[in-house]
Amino acid sequence: MTHPPQLPPPSPFPTQLSHGGATAALVLGIVGLTLVPGLGIVAWVLGAKALQEIDANPLAGYTNREHAKVGKILGIVGTVYFIGLILLVCCYFGVMILAFAATSSSTY
Repeated sequence: MTHPPQLPPPSPFPTQLSHGGATAALVLGIVGLTLVPGLGIVAWVLGAKALQEIDANPLAGYTNREHAKVGKILGIVGTVYFIGLILLVCCYFGVMILAFAATSSSTY
């Protein structure tokens, strides 16, 4: 009678899982802050969702909670930057319109 092969002993180190949403939030937060300001909103939402999922299941062993936190913070900063940029562009065009209206009305 043959015996089944022996399995190796379990690893003394717990398995380490990486939450995909946390990594995505970090990457989108960096890209949103440097290249595409509109991605900050997506990074903020993904980071918040990843933090909720990581905190909801602490026994899952996710190791990149910090990535989710930093991605969320970068998303918030990127969103504020994006909104400020939009307001700056609107103010610029508003001043240009007022300047054009003032010069065109003074010619009469």
